[in-house]
Amino acid sequence: MTLASKIYGFLDVKGIKGGYWDPTLVCVMGGGLVVSFISYQWVKGFNVFKNSKALECPLSQKKSVGHFDVPTNQVIDFNLIFGEALFGLGWGAAGLCPGPAMFLAFAGYPNVLLRWWPSFFVGSLLAEQVKNAQLRVANTKKMD
Repeated sequence: MTLASKIYGFLDVKGIKGGYWDPTLVCVMGGGLVVSFISYQWVKGFNVFKNSKALECPLSQKKSVGHFDVPTNQVIDFNLIFGEALFGLGWGAAGLCPGPAMFLAFAGYPNVLLRWWPSFFVGSLLAEQVKNAQLRVANTKKMD
């Protein structure tokens, strides 16, 4: 995931017909799905299989104050679709997934430090500003 050529090779779906498509990211995504599924079996209320030892909060927190922050929103709205599209476009255009890009930035790769990291920072700030503006509009509508 730290090699842009792997990401471009996966995103180039024309390669399926041409025989040069790189499916290695499917293995990465499948591995993440398996680890996530197994991990959720230990979160009380979100496990598929009954587990008498499921946890109510992370082990590092006290039960009285700790809890798992599991998203429960099941609404697919414009914000979700638009945010996913922007994330995917940025991911594809940069050729780096955010996790590996952070690794490369901290490892001192100049291209990542000078191009990806500032773009990620500005994008995060803009996303926060848009979210705050939407909340202000929603709160204004509630008061009217």
